[in-house]
Formats: sequence, C-alpha cells, structure tokens
Amino acid sequence: MTDDLEVFKAIPANVVERVYTDGVADTLKEVSKIGTDAAKTIRLMLFPLQLAGFFQDRLASYIDKAFRQVPEQRRVAPAESLALQISEKLRFQEESSILTEMYVNLLARAMDRDRAGEAHPAFLLIISQLAPDEVLLLEQISKIGCAAYMRLPAKSNVVLDKEERRSLIDKSFPEHHCDAFHEITIRPEELANKNLFFTFIEHLVGLGILKYTNDKNEYSELKRHVRNFDFWFIAMNEFGKLFHSACLGPTTASAPSADSSPKSAV
Repeated sequence: MTDDLEVFKAIPANVVERVYTDGVADTLKEVSKIGTDAAKTIRLMLFPLQLAGFFQDRLASYIDKAFRQVPEQRRVAPAESLALQISEKLRFQEESSILTEMYVNLLARAMDRDRAGEAHPAFLLIISQLAPDEVLLLEQISKIGCAAYMRLPAKSNVVLDKEERRSLIDKSFPEHHCDAFHEITIRPEELANKNLFFTFIEHLVGLGILKYTNDKNEYSELKRHVRNFDFWFIAMNEFGKLFHSACLGPTTASAPSADSSPKSAV
C-alpha cells in the first residue's frame, strides 16, 4: 500500500482529477478551500486507482457530510494517518448504518480545529468492534448518566422486559423509590437482540468505555433487602465520555450548503 501511495502522489493532480466523478470533484473543490494539505489528504482518501466509481461517489458523500458538520472558519486538514484509516472503514460501510455515522462524525472532529483533540485514534478500533445494539446501549446510558441494570439471581441469563422489571421493583422497593429506579434502569427490550444484553454490557466494559460504579448510594441500603433480583450501576468512564462526544455526540451542523458557497477550482 505504501508503494502504491507513493506512485499516486507522484501523479500530477490535473491528471488524477480526470478520473473523478462529478460528485467527487465537487467535494474536492469544497475541501480545497481550506488549503492544499486538505485537498491532498482527501485525494488520498479517495485514491481513484483502486476504487470503482460507485465507491468513489459513496466515500465522497461521507467526506462531504463530515466536512459540512464543521463551521467554515474552523475547518482544517485532518491528520493524514487518521483520515486514511477512516476512509478504509467508510469505503464499504452501508449508508443507513449507525456505525457509518460514527465514522463520519469522527472524521468531522478531525477536520474541526476546535474539536480535533476528540478524534482519538483508538476510537477507530472501538467502532469497528461495536454491534449496533451496543451503540443503542451507549445512547441509553449517556442519557441516564449512572444507569442500573437488573438480573435475576444466580447470574440468570433471562432478560427482563419492562413489565417484569416494573413488577419486581414495585414488590421490592418502597413506593417513593419505585418510579425513580425505573427511570434509571436500562431498557434491553429496545435492542434487536435483547437476549445478548448481558454479553453486550460485558463487552462494553471490556472495551474500556463503561465502568461499574457505586454512585447511586441512595440505593445501597435497599440493595441489602432485595431478594427477587440483583442490580448494578454502570456509567461511561472519562474515556467513554470522550468517545461518545466524538462519535455520537451532537454535531455543529452550521456549515453552509454547497449551493450557497462560491465555487473554486481544485
């Protein structure tokens, strides 16, 4: 791959551009506005000598989406090493996948002067190991903060649905605690493969983005008296919060559209 890239870099830009589709060329025109380094990196990401037109267009659309998440005054060339690795992942990602969105968001951070520090290279490996259901779990936990999950005694693999959880909580907790505890409890029934819920929790902890915690101390005394189920508290650690901010957090989405931007040559 290194030799191929050296050959590609040696080809004059005006020759390379002739093999780009119109969609790719438009993306390059926009990116070139922030400098030659940015344009060079995006050309390498698109590397037309090894891509069919369909994959060029799809990858160009992902790059364009990331680029437009960043306000114009904050756009910078992404680190080449990170951008090329992201492009390798994005080339074959389905458009509707939440994992695709995460890669695009990570690329946007790398192009954002004020948020480039969020684009940790380890996040690429983490995204590649996630199942979509695990992303849904992360989103649930991010909204709760310190979340509880319930399990029947003796490490049963039976996953409790909403009504089963409600019944057990109502029977075990004082009335004024029931609604509050239910609100902070993870909802495995929202997952496509809810029977893998406990496996997903273990995997996310193993990836180093979730941690077990005792932050909900108001339930510590209650836990001693509960006999019908077990429960634990789990939350994102600081690295997990950074991962969520970079790959799943809100985007700026204030960049101008292509139609409102003056055109310039690459």
